[in-house]
Amino acid sequence: MNNKTDSNQTQLAAACILLSVADADEILEDQELITIGEILQEFFSIDESSVKSLMQHAQEEWKNSTGLFQFGTQLNQYFSHDDKLDFISCVFEVAYADGKLHYLEHHAVKKIANILHLEKNELISAKAEIENYLD
Repeated sequence: MNNKTDSNQTQLAAACILLSVADADEILEDQELITIGEILQEFFSIDESSVKSLMQHAQEEWKNSTGLFQFGTQLNQYFSHDDKLDFISCVFEVAYADGKLHYLEHHAVKKIANILHLEKNELISAKAEIENYLD
């Protein structure tokens, strides 16, 4: 990251993308929000109070956004390819947080992978990795 602002904007973009997956089936469950918080804390190495603030800001930002592309653009600018691969696994983790992969969540994940310029085989590997992790 170039500076603190870039880091904050990237964290916000990531949080919004994770929220978009949880909200894809139009049912935002507590377990999905907990999972998103845990992912953000681990992925960005931030403390719990920062996560709470980020989540509140992200929920407002997501509600007022026009779609995923603006957030994906931010991640493309600052994430390495390996970061994107790790992140798409996190996206799948959110999609499975309620115990099932809803078809609308799966569609959202595929859309995110496309925005992040990930190949189909990378998406399949990430999905398999999370399914094995959750078993």
